[in-house]
Formats: sequence, structure tokens, C-alpha cells
Amino acid sequence: MVENKNKIMEKNPEHSTDGSMSKKYQCFGIRHLQIACMCFTTISLFIARSSMGVAVLAMAGEGRKNDTQASVPVYDWDKKTQSLILSSFFWGYVTMQIPAGLLAKKFGGKIILLVALVVNGALCSLLPALAALGGWPLVCMARVAMGLSQACLFPASHTLFGQWLPPREMTSFSGIVAGGAQLGTIIAMPVSGVLAESELGWKVIFYTMSGLLFFNAAIWYWFSASSPGEHRMISTEERQYIENGLSSTGGQRSMPTPWKQILTTVPLWAILATHIGSSMSFVLFFVDMPTYLEKGLQISLKNSASLSALPYIGMWIGIVTSSVVAEKLTNKEAISKGTCRKIFNSLGMFGITGGLVILSFLGPESKSLAVAALVGTLTMSGFCSAGFVVNFLDMSPNFAGVLLSLTNFVANFGCVLMPIITSFILRNDSSDVSRWRIVFLMTAAITAGTNIIYVLFSSSELQPWNDPDYFDKAKAEPEEMRPVFTEQELNNKENENKAAKH
Repeated sequence: MVENKNKIMEKNPEHSTDGSMSKKYQCFGIRHLQIACMCFTTISLFIARSSMGVAVLAMAGEGRKNDTQASVPVYDWDKKTQSLILSSFFWGYVTMQIPAGLLAKKFGGKIILLVALVVNGALCSLLPALAALGGWPLVCMARVAMGLSQACLFPASHTLFGQWLPPREMTSFSGIVAGGAQLGTIIAMPVSGVLAESELGWKVIFYTMSGLLFFNAAIWYWFSASSPGEHRMISTEERQYIENGLSSTGGQRSMPTPWKQILTTVPLWAILATHIGSSMSFVLFFVDMPTYLEKGLQISLKNSASLSALPYIGMWIGIVTSSVVAEKLTNKEAISKGTCRKIFNSLGMFGITGGLVILSFLGPESKSLAVAALVGTLTMSGFCSAGFVVNFLDMSPNFAGVLLSLTNFVANFGCVLMPIITSFILRNDSSDVSRWRIVFLMTAAITAGTNIIYVLFSSSELQPWNDPDYFDKAKAEPEEMRPVFTEQELNNKENENKAAKH
């Protein structure tokens, strides 16, 4: 009986005792609670991020119809000022990307995300007062601070994945957490609109967001941990199950960051390429698509909150579905993990390419088809969640947060450039469909090209520098492998001894 149990352990190292142990925790365990807390945190932070789009319009008095809001202040902010307030979040977000990954690696994901929740909650509660005291400059400063703190969200999440999720569970759970970003955006749009029309006006948006973030911070503090070993509620059996699953990846141990090895890893540069293409296409949809629909296709989205949320609902469906399907395929060994990543990333990126090509040939007479193409394109883009997004965890669970922060830092420069390039091509004529065609075809070429690079050069193999003993082995191997004498020297020595005897 003991021999059979040992065979099971050898066959599947992720089982801490026997086959029944994994089944016990497949339904619900503390790691599932951890993932639920992470998903809630992602949703909350994205609600706080996305709600400003509605709030800034209300603060500027646009669309104000409620006479009961006479006591609510309105600010004389033109479109340029409003854009400045909205973009200021990303000034801090881009600046903090690389430090965020390093901080999460050093201090653990729990404390980093707790700070982000508390900082954002405090700033949301103070924003109405800051606007009254210092106008838009103080609001911009608050938004920069929010961006600085929220920059840690995805690097810290990837760091936590590397500590909490055995390889066979990484794809689906990381996809569920990533999908929280779309859920937060979907929730923020209609809820912020309803709150802005209440008696307290736009102020209640920030007070509600603040309450949500502080509540989330309390939940996060009590029910999360940076690793299974630090969680007060986890059972010994589940902790061993997780740690045994991570033992093959070198997880659960601290080590210095191997910068030289990371920066000379070709597959990481392939991930960077497709990350840039994915980010640039997403920014095009996020920033410029409302203008295209309203001006280019003459569709008014002003009173259609449900319509504007449809693409994000589609993207969320794409993220969750692809993550679950990809995990089942790799766990059943139907296809290799590397092939799976390339297939799903190609479905996502080439899906974006195809959608953009379709959109480029649609005009005002094809409104319904254009909306369908937009929703379909963003749905397909969600498939990248089972591609390059989770590829960091395949390569290095120990440094997934650092890897993501590096590529996200560079990709965000593409996000900054995309609106500039688009405005240059449009030349202040957003109603010219032929100019939009140039924008769409250019972006389609970028997404297709960057995905080809990913398919050719990416890898899902665990990198040797992920090993906590990598540097020790690197020092020891040359000494162990180098013989005291070479073969030629030994032959010469033997001949000398023979000659001496004669």
C-alpha cells in the first residue's frame, strides 16, 4: 500500500499525499479564497480608475439636468483640461512599473496591494476637497498618485500567482483575476452615471469608490497572504499540496534578481513584442473607438451605457473562456504548453488584426456590423490571456512580477504614442472614414507582425535562472567539470613516469 502511494507521488509531484488529496482541494481551498480576494481587488481598483471618465464630465457640468444639484460645484474645465486629468493617472502608472515589480518581489504581494487599496481609498475621499482647494492641478496630482500606487496591481498579482498556484492551475486562475479588470470597467460606467445624477452629484462617485476600496482593504488584510506559509487559515495538507506543486518550479524561496540572464533571454523579447502590439491595439479601442463610432460611423453612444459596455463584456468572456480551455488542454496533455500559448495568442492577436481590417472597410451605412465587429474583436483579444499574459509564469514563477513590470513599462510607451499617431493621421477630421482606414490597417499590421515574432521566438520552458540555486550552481559547475589535468596532460604525465622507470 505504501509502495503504491509512493508511485502516485512520483507520477504526480503536485499531490502532497495521494490522489484524493488533490480532489479534496479542487472544489474550494484557501488558495481559492486568495484568488477571490485578488479578483475583488482588481475589480475595485479598476472601478476607481475607470469611474473618473464619468466623474470628470460631471465635474465640468456636462449633461447636468438635475436642479437638486444646485449646491454641487461645477468647474470650468475645457476638453483639454479634462483630457489632462484623465491622462495624469498614466504618468504615475508608467513611471512606477519596474519599481513595482521589484517591490512586490521584496516585500510580498499582500502589503503592496494593501497599500494600493488604502492610498486609492484615501485619495478618492479627498478628491472633492482637493478640487475645491486647488482646482484641476491638485486633481491631477491626486491622479498621478493613484497611478503610482496602481502600477503594482499586475506585477504584484503575478508575484502572488508564483507563490500560490501550482502550474496546472495557473492559467485559469490568473485569467479569472485578469478578467476583473474588464468587470471593473463594466461596473464603473453605468454605476458612475447613476451616482452622478443623484442629489449629491459627482461627489458621491468618489465617496462610494472610497468606501469600496477601504472595505476591500479590510477583506484583503484579513483573508490574504503573500504565500501559503504565511496564511493563518490554511491547512497543513493544502499548504503542502501547493508547495509540492511549486517545488518543480523552484517556488517559495527568495533569491537575487538575475538581471543579466533576464535581459538576454530571447523569449522574453518575443513576449515584449506581442505585449506592445496588444497594448497599442487596446489603447486604440479604449481611447479612440468612441470618437470613431460617433464621428466616423455617426453612432451616438451618449445615452447607451449598455452598448458601450458590450466590448468589455466580450473581452471578459474571451479572457475567462480561453484561460479555462487552455488549462484543460495542457493538463490533459492534448497539446504542449508552448504550442498552447502560441495558438491562443495567435487567436487573440490575429483576431484583432481581422477585426481591424473589417472595421477599416465599414462606413456609416454599416453601423450594426461595425458594432458587432468591435465586440467580436475585443472578445478575441481576450484570448491573449492564455497566451503571452500567462507566459511569464511559465518561464519564471519566481520572477513573473518582475518580467511583467519590465514588458509593461516598455509597452506603455506604445500606449502613449498610439493616440498621438492616431491624431496625426486624422488631422482633426474624425469624420473621414478613409483616414480611420489608415489607422486601422496600420494597427492591424502591428498586431500581426508582433504576434509573428512571438510565435517564432517565444518559449514556455522554465528558465534555468528561475532556480533559487542558479548562482551557486553556476559557480560550482565550472569547478566540478574542470578536470585537475586534461587528457593530454595525463598522457604526458604517464609517459614521463614510464620514461623515469626505464
